[in-house]
Amino acid sequence: MLETSSDILDVLETPVLRRLYRYWDGKRGERGFPARRDIDPVEFSYALGQVMLLDVLYAPQRFRFRVHGTILSLRAGYEMTGRMADDLPGPENRAHLIQRCGHVVATKLPIAIRGDRVIDGRRRRYEALWMPLGPDVETIDMIFGGMVYLDP
Repeated sequence: MLETSSDILDVLETPVLRRLYRYWDGKRGERGFPARRDIDPVEFSYALGQVMLLDVLYAPQRFRFRVHGTILSLRAGYEMTGRMADDLPGPENRAHLIQRCGHVVATKLPIAIRGDRVIDGRRRRYEALWMPLGPDVETIDMIFGGMVYLDP
């Protein structure tokens, strides 16, 4: 996992995620992270099908998909919009997602990941980016993410 902006841009390979990170970084300005109100989907239309937006719920900490991009839904074979991360198919995928979202909330920093996940019994290579959103300097209330499958 990568936790600094320079590391993320050095490691991200996919142009769409590099561009999405630069968008998020520009919206935060001098703050640690932007608020949801700062993010406008029209401004990142190039990535909409590959974007996820998760609400962060507290006591206990859980995550709910507000948006699960159409390209991601088609590749995965399921739609997560409106569902809890706890409902994500596959215990390994579910554990990874919850751990990564928890890491973003705890550190208040974006992370980039490259890895494999199993879909339809086959390993699929992907690159993902997770970035915090919040109304003030302390509270993370959403996680803004993007994911690109690297296999054809």
